[in-house]
Amino acid sequence: MDEEEIEELLQKYYRKDMHYEDGKILGSMYTQPPKIALKAFFKFYQANLGNPGLYRGTAEMEREVIKFLLKLTSGSEDFFGHIVSGGTEANIIALWVAREMGYKRVLATEDAHFSIRKAANLLKLPIKRVEMEKGRMSIEDLKSKIKEEDIIVATVGTTPLGFVDPIEEIGKICQMHNCFLHVDAAFGGYVVPFLRELKYTNKKFGFDIPAVRTITIDPHKMGMAPYPAGGIVSRENIFEKIEIEAPYLIEEKNDSLLGTRQSGSVAAAYAAQLYFGWEGYREIVRKCMENTNYLVKRAKEEELEILQQPEMNIVNLIIKNVEKVKMELYARGWGISINPKYSSLRIVIMPHVTKGIIDEFLAEIKNIKKSYGL
Repeated sequence: MDEEEIEELLQKYYRKDMHYEDGKILGSMYTQPPKIALKAFFKFYQANLGNPGLYRGTAEMEREVIKFLLKLTSGSEDFFGHIVSGGTEANIIALWVAREMGYKRVLATEDAHFSIRKAANLLKLPIKRVEMEKGRMSIEDLKSKIKEEDIIVATVGTTPLGFVDPIEEIGKICQMHNCFLHVDAAFGGYVVPFLRELKYTNKKFGFDIPAVRTITIDPHKMGMAPYPAGGIVSRENIFEKIEIEAPYLIEEKNDSLLGTRQSGSVAAAYAAQLYFGWEGYREIVRKCMENTNYLVKRAKEEELEILQQPEMNIVNLIIKNVEKVKMELYARGWGISINPKYSSLRIVIMPHVTKGIIDEFLAEIKNIKKSYGL
């Protein structure tokens, strides 16, 4: 096939996809990145930090991105980190390292990301559920179940509800029992620091809590970088624990889960942080929370029930026959997700979700409810 034929075929498949610029993807923790980030991605598409000796410039950029992630997580510039493919890889690495250090069991809530269960399964680590209280880890249940040599996984921005576990209290318990505390802030890591500055919360979640050892935090979520750009940061060089000899590489070793690391993502994440800066990210969070509050207000006006008051830019609307409503919305061009156990529609208010889109969505819900007598 020639290039024109290939382009026509690609366009056919492209039209079948949903696109963030249309505004109707409401269930995703991703959004449309700035053009400069995409330009950076393709400029460095050949880079592979699985063999960093060949890509010194990209390795330096990775360090600059890690410094920004450490600023978000209250860490020192002397701490360590990697840009990885996403929160799943970061969580697997954290639990892998903890296992190599002698920790033997995982404690996490039902609302911890599915990658925690995946990691425990891959690593042959037993996993025990900690009960929740109002959508967050129960301190009392944790106290009753925790043992020495446990790996505790706390979440900043749970996927179903966007809630923050009580990490300061969890940290104190972990110190008492000599446990490994991993914080999954894949989504909330780029949100909570600015919620603090905007006076929405005073919660801590990062390395200013002494027990916190590792943190997952993803630039490709609220960091506005294109996929794949996850991140893991640590107080110590945990990557030495999983390092393996690879004599054919320039530096003769590999210290990540993946051999090949798509590192155009590093350049894209760096470009995004240069483009927005600290103040720009704060403004993104401010606008998202403004639109979150607008959705809550408008939903109440339409006599829709909110599951719980949002802690960040994730809203759950309680709906009867939620599976049927989801499929009807999908048929009408809306990308929505649900929480079956809460019987709720889950809406993530990312930068592409405007007040106009919210009004359009609520009108659609009203029509569906009327059509099905819900």
